[in-house]
Amino acid sequence: MKGPIQSKVSVGVAMVAVLLGTAWGAVAQQPVPGAGSEILRIRKMTPVKEKTPVFRTAAPGQASARQPDWWRVVVEFETAPEWIDELEFTYYAYIEDQSNKGAPVMFRGTVTYVNVSKGRHQSDMFLHPNTIARLGLVKQIAVVVKARGAVVATESTATKPNWWDGFSPVDGVLINRSQTPFAYIDYDLYEAIKPAAAAR
Repeated sequence: MKGPIQSKVSVGVAMVAVLLGTAWGAVAQQPVPGAGSEILRIRKMTPVKEKTPVFRTAAPGQASARQPDWWRVVVEFETAPEWIDELEFTYYAYIEDQSNKGAPVMFRGTVTYVNVSKGRHQSDMFLHPNTIARLGLVKQIAVVVKARGAVVATESTATKPNWWDGFSPVDGVLINRSQTPFAYIDYDLYEAIKPAAAAR
């Protein structure tokens, strides 16, 4: 992982200073008002630790593995329209890589929900336990929500607007619920996820 991360990440000293702090248990800032606020409002963003869920089967000799901690960020939000065709959530997680002398790393992950009805909902995104064990704790997080290509809400644990734009993001490490063992936990609390387009 180190090689691709180093090649993609660039940040100034001033940006690093702005982002100092820990978001593992941070409380989200108040939602930033803006265009589209009549469509969606973010109520809360909470980073937490979650143990790997254990599923029991009838198969004999099932091994008991350790249950490491996943990093998870949960966004609670509320929508006003009766139905929204698609909502795109893009998450950003900033880490200072402890395996590489504290080099700054910005992970980015996107999940799109389809056929979202009016009311309260939850979205979440995950980092694998090995990522946290190798790189260290997440320092700052943000989420940007879009509907029909337009930003309708943002939330961040840092006060500087759009601070995540100062990084070259690394994709493919932040993963959505359907890519984790949590996919079938509290299934009906979450919206349907649009499958990723097949590679050609």
